[in-house]
Amino acid sequence: MPAAKERLCHLLDLAEEGPARRAALIGELADLLLAWPCDWPEAMRAPVAALLERTSRESDDGERTKLAARLGGHGELPLDLINEFYLCAPGGLRREILMRNELAGPCGDTLAADAAHVVEAARNSTACAFAESFAAAFAVAPRTAQAILADASGEALAVLCKGAHVERAAFSALALLKGAGEAALPAFDTVPRHAAERLTRYWQIHHAAPELARTAAAE
Repeated sequence: MPAAKERLCHLLDLAEEGPARRAALIGELADLLLAWPCDWPEAMRAPVAALLERTSRESDDGERTKLAARLGGHGELPLDLINEFYLCAPGGLRREILMRNELAGPCGDTLAADAAHVVEAARNSTACAFAESFAAAFAVAPRTAQAILADASGEALAVLCKGAHVERAAFSALALLKGAGEAALPAFDTVPRHAAERLTRYWQIHHAAPELARTAAAE
């Protein structure tokens, strides 16, 4: 146990140093979770995973993409942690994330989007203005909205639309107007419903639109 306490103190020291040591902290946390020491108590695994999730959320896309490539096939990792990496995950891990969310079953309510309003904005707004409208309509942060719209496969857009109770016709209009085009249209039918709702709920809680994040913090 002394070695465990020393390593934990080292990780906490890295966390205290902020952005300057963020990459080092993420790497060490991932190493620890992916090869959990046999002499470490299981009760410590959850807080370590939570620290990795929170730290990764604040990191840049390059760091997140590198870490996402390491996470596939690790079913012992918490669902919230791997959900954090869906938007930067390779295809195999994306399907794994979707299946784990689907098997977890129904979740709490997601915030529904006004499909007609979003489609109208897609038709009449510039790319920049639409990204802002899209983020607000789906109650997610602009960075998350941009990543979803930039996904060439259309799967991320299908997840968000299905999770926010937007019908297929509206998804198709968005994919054709602002997404990946006709090649993306089948994605809506391949995304499981519970998985879509769980991922959308995760984004709306942990990657919330700024005004919703401020409200949650005030509460």
